[in-house]
Amino acid sequence: MGGKITSFVAAAALAAFLLPSPVLVAGSFRDITLMLSGRDRAFRIFVPARLEESIPILFVFHGTQEPGHGAASIINLTHFDRIAEANHFIAIFPEAFDGNWNDGRENEMAQSYLRDVDDIAFVDKILEKIKTEYPIDLHRIYATGFSNGAIFCHYLAANRSALFAAIAPVSGQLAFPFSKKFHPKDSVSVLEIHGTSDPVVPYGGGRISDDGGKVIGVEATVEYWSRADDCKSRYIQLSMADLNPNDGCYPEKFLWAEGKHDTDVVLCRVVGGGHTWPGSSFPFYLFFLGKVCLDFNASEMIWQFFKNHPKASKF
Repeated sequence: MGGKITSFVAAAALAAFLLPSPVLVAGSFRDITLMLSGRDRAFRIFVPARLEESIPILFVFHGTQEPGHGAASIINLTHFDRIAEANHFIAIFPEAFDGNWNDGRENEMAQSYLRDVDDIAFVDKILEKIKTEYPIDLHRIYATGFSNGAIFCHYLAANRSALFAAIAPVSGQLAFPFSKKFHPKDSVSVLEIHGTSDPVVPYGGGRISDDGGKVIGVEATVEYWSRADDCKSRYIQLSMADLNPNDGCYPEKFLWAEGKHDTDVVLCRVVGGGHTWPGSSFPFYLFFLGKVCLDFNASEMIWQFFKNHPKASKF
């Protein structure tokens, strides 16, 4: 998350997530570079072997990494290429400028903030290019991300609410001070996954431990979205099992239902969970990031949520 690769969190995470994926899939990756505001901006795209006539699109945003290594890190953390192959959607893994997304925080340690990099325009330009090559389903454009990438998901969706059907940030909530200007024009379904013992991006909000800037609390974040979506004011708790009692944490799920245009807001709170991606294989030497919940696979949960939440037609 957060600062430069010199931080111990980013350095250890890089070492872990650049390990090769042990399972090959039938689709193909392609690396693409675009010019935007005088800068080369890169992304990696995964196209499955079989495509639908109208293709869903998933953006997957990495956390802070060494420049140029973000896509590889998030692919090996989440394995969304495998899920894309099985479910016939295109997965896009963009690279942040200098390793960090400009996500709505006042982050003096991020070059993307200091240089006022427009990452929303970057996403716009990626979509513009992909639309010329593939028949995109405009009702099924989604975004997920981890840490800094999760915070950026909120920022992106709030500013492009007419475009994104749903987002699923993991270990990242609404940025401060952007939260004071939060006013999406359209409704967006949201699945927020976050550990209550996250040592990097605090569950209750505040300053991020290894870089600059602040976020609001997780529960405040989902309340912002539930109000924006005009969901029922009272949440209901959904059942989730503690399938692995040896992982030291357990999930709880809460639903704010029946928002405008069939939107829902869901919080998956991992009690005792750390700054981790549930269901992933964090190496033992990343123990300082906290516990990994093994009761569910976050990537699979996210895609199921997206499948159930296309953008509703308003006509």
